[in-house]
Amino acid sequence: MKKAKKKKKRSLSFFVISNVIVMVLSIIIGANLEETMLSQVLMEKLKKQYVAENEGATLKMAEKAVLHNEYSEGMKDIIYEFSSYFFVLQLAMIVLIIALFMWIILRKVHKELHSFEVALNSISNIDVQDWEVVTINSDIKEFDSICTSYNSMVTKLQNSEEKRSKLEGQRRQLTADISHDLKTPITVIQGYAKALHDGVADEDAEQKYLDAIYTKTEMVAELINTFHEYSKLDHPQFDFTMTEGDLCEYFREYLAMKYEELDLACFELEADLPEEAVQFVFDHTQLKRVFENLITNSFRHNPEGTVIYADMSADDKAVIIHMGDDGKGIPTEIRDTIFEPFVVGSKSRTASKGSGLGLAISKRIVEAHGGTISLKDDPTGKYSTYYEIVLKRPVNG
Repeated sequence: MKKAKKKKKRSLSFFVISNVIVMVLSIIIGANLEETMLSQVLMEKLKKQYVAENEGATLKMAEKAVLHNEYSEGMKDIIYEFSSYFFVLQLAMIVLIIALFMWIILRKVHKELHSFEVALNSISNIDVQDWEVVTINSDIKEFDSICTSYNSMVTKLQNSEEKRSKLEGQRRQLTADISHDLKTPITVIQGYAKALHDGVADEDAEQKYLDAIYTKTEMVAELINTFHEYSKLDHPQFDFTMTEGDLCEYFREYLAMKYEELDLACFELEADLPEEAVQFVFDHTQLKRVFENLITNSFRHNPEGTVIYADMSADDKAVIIHMGDDGKGIPTEIRDTIFEPFVVGSKSRTASKGSGLGLAISKRIVEAHGGTISLKDDPTGKYSTYYEIVLKRPVNG
């Protein structure tokens, strides 16, 4: 673009200068031609005047006399008249040539200026069009942004409403399940207590009723403690007490403590733990509750002779713990919901053992440690129930 402009400027300047030079040369050449022509006319007229004034003179004699400036008074008048005429004619010729060349130059300049004006208008139109396009694009982007924000807000509201509905449904289900789990033992306690109060039982029956009442009150106390623990973990102000320690040694001591209890109940315990220390930051009380819930599930839902299994492995990224058993396994219909509240291994909640909150509590505790807990298939095929706990190590730096 710049080179084209410079080229146009040089072309216009060259045109003006060249035309000025041609104009000057035209004036000089024209003046010379005019002077030559007028000199010839003047020579002829002077020669005729000389012949007329000098009797017997010839044209050659007249030409010789004129060339030697032998003018008479009559010839001087002719020269004066022609000089005036020559000056006026030459001045008119110069003015005409100058006017002609100025017209040519102005026409060229006007043409260039017109082209420049057209170019400016074109550039101006392009700028306006570009500005309009940019403005439209900006408006479209702003509109898209508004639409995106609106859609995002609608989606969040929908998700919030769905979440609220889900939580409300869970709350109602939780209330119904708690009522059901408490109603059964309380009904039994109420019935036995009324029988004792009315004195309809003999001494053997009284002892039986008292034992049943004691057993059911223990069940109610356990349910209430479990409900309390579950609600406590869900409370926003509940804090975990995280301290660093050897997680492997901690797990080993826990399994050693459970070994005698399981052995008396005719259960076997197999463990495969590393010899080296596994340093990890964890809540010693709450993580122990996870181990307790998993082993208690195996103990409650399986017959004597069941093998309970535990292992641990660790690397720079995570600590992985497996716990399970080779017992009856978990029914297929609840495998996908096993970590939800009040899911138990029997369709009849009355006949089931436990509150159905143990795995839900375990899931919340593991997630509070930045980990995950899931039900897997044992790669060796030996164990029918196989839990995997993954506790991720913090990334350094």
